[in-house]
Amino acid sequence: MTMSPPEYELRPETRARQRAELVAIVSQEAATTPRRRLVPLLAAAAVVAITAGLAIGLPTLRSDHGQPPVSGTNKSQSLTVEPLNEADKAHYAKLCSERRPRISRVKPPKPPYQVADAFRFVNAPGNAFSTTWVVLDNTVFGEWIACGVNSDGKITQVLPGGRDQVLYRAVEDRLIGAGAYAAHVTRITIAIGNQEPVDAVQRHGFFYAPVPYVRVRGPHTDATPLPYTVRGYDAAGKLVYSSPKNDGEWRARRNACYIDPNGKLVAWMSDNPHPDPKTCHRSFIWNYRPR
Repeated sequence: MTMSPPEYELRPETRARQRAELVAIVSQEAATTPRRRLVPLLAAAAVVAITAGLAIGLPTLRSDHGQPPVSGTNKSQSLTVEPLNEADKAHYAKLCSERRPRISRVKPPKPPYQVADAFRFVNAPGNAFSTTWVVLDNTVFGEWIACGVNSDGKITQVLPGGRDQVLYRAVEDRLIGAGAYAAHVTRITIAIGNQEPVDAVQRHGFFYAPVPYVRVRGPHTDATPLPYTVRGYDAAGKLVYSSPKNDGEWRARRNACYIDPNGKLVAWMSDNPHPDPKTCHRSFIWNYRPR
C-alpha cells in the first residue's frame, strides 16, 4: 500500500476494530478548524480498497523511523512521459470527475474542477496497472484528485489530496505505483520482488510508476513478504522512507501516533487512547505544488 497490505479476508473482530479506529480518528479530525474539515478522511488512517478494478487511495499509518541511511545513487530503470492531447485530456478529466471519492453519507455537489496535469507513460510495460494519469484541481476547496487510467482507457485508481493535508510519512505509497510525498523527497524508487527498481515520476507532490498489480495469495503470516518495495531519498541521497517488508512489519507500523510540525497530536492507531506526543512520529504537511 507495499502500496497496500496484501489482499486476504479479515476476521470479523479485526474488521470491527479497524472500523472503530477509523471512526474515532475521523471524529477527532472533525473537531479541528473548518479548513481541515474539508478533507477529514484524507488526513485520517484508511485503507486502499480495490473494488471492481478501481483502487481508491487513502493513507495507511506506517512509520519512517528506524530506517538506516542508504545511498540513493543506485541505478534504476527510467520512465518517460508525454503530455496528453486536448481531446484525451478532456475525456479522462470527465471520467475522473465522476469518480470523486465519497467520504460521507451525504453526497456533496460536484465541484468545478480544472485539469492541473495530464500525461501518459511512453514506455509503460504491457501489464501496467495505470499507464495514464490526470489530475483535477478545485481551487475553491483546495482539493486535488489524481486518476490513473489503464491501457484500455478505464480508470483503475483514484488518489485524492487536500490543502494542508497531513502526510504521516515522507512517502505515502497509497496506490499501485502511486502516492504522495513530502517536499524534501527528491527521488522515489519502486521495485517488485527482487526485480530492479524503477524511478517513479514525481510531479507536484504526487508520484507515479506504471507497475503491475501483484496480488499475494494463500495463507499469510508475519513473514509473508509484501510484493512492492518503495523507497524515498532526499537531495543528499539519504534514505528517508522505506516501505514495510512483510505483513508483520506492516501491522507493527500501524500501531503508531503522529504529530504535526508544531507538535500537535493529529492521529494515532494504537491501544493507547491518550498517547504522549513526545513519543509520536513527526508528520508532514502536503499541498499540491503546481508548475
